[in-house]
Amino acid sequence: MTSKKKKEKNRFPDELIREWENSDGVNFAIALARASGWLLQVDWWAQSKKGSEDWMESLRVYVATDGDAVYDFNGRKLFQAYHNYIILPISAKRKQIGGGILTRFYSEDRLYELPLRIKPTTAGIAKAEDALKKYPEFLSKMPKRLNPQVPAHLAAKFTFGKCAIFAAVKEAITGLPAMAISVSRYASHIQGKIGFCHSVVIHPDGEWEDAWGKQPAENILRRFGIEEYNLNKEMQKEVVTKLSISSPEIYSEHEQLAKSLMVGI
Repeated sequence: MTSKKKKEKNRFPDELIREWENSDGVNFAIALARASGWLLQVDWWAQSKKGSEDWMESLRVYVATDGDAVYDFNGRKLFQAYHNYIILPISAKRKQIGGGILTRFYSEDRLYELPLRIKPTTAGIAKAEDALKKYPEFLSKMPKRLNPQVPAHLAAKFTFGKCAIFAAVKEAITGLPAMAISVSRYASHIQGKIGFCHSVVIHPDGEWEDAWGKQPAENILRRFGIEEYNLNKEMQKEVVTKLSISSPEIYSEHEQLAKSLMVGI
């Protein structure tokens, strides 16, 4: 096979790429999330970081992993590069001013309810799924989900703000020690708060586990851009106590959800 023919085989057809580009990637993103188990994300142009999507305009739908990589029909990009070279130019082309870019993650069911600029279609998703089957190399280059039985949007939900609850429940069920990661230095490109960052449980082999699954500690440290830290048992207890006292209903809701997700993990 000539290099030209090989290149043509190992990519999506140009007409499909144009179609996905014009439809904000929504059908491809859903097909890819189904096939990979990773997270559906939408970048919005918004006037405020809070509030309903009804007051926002969707820019692009894509798939995110538990690290710093995202995927759309063009392949893998680091999140910051994707923001700078894909999302910002889309916003500029649509002449959006006075607001900013807001990223949110969703389940597939929730995605259908959103006021997206372009709505997903059954036929469009099926076409994207067929394209992925014809180009298996695309999926083979993506990282595998470590605990695919946990829906990605729920793993993400525990990553952002409720990780201490997940770790506490895991400790109660398995006896593995739950620890807070207390950060003293982030990588230079990360604007993180010194002190508590994330909670994990520690396995006997030294690997850590959070809602995204059991993995080498360096994977989780890299995810948050952590360069210097210590593991703090007392801080974990303090965070859990504070959450349970300040928001008892929310704490109970997430505690029950974490317990339900522990089955089979």
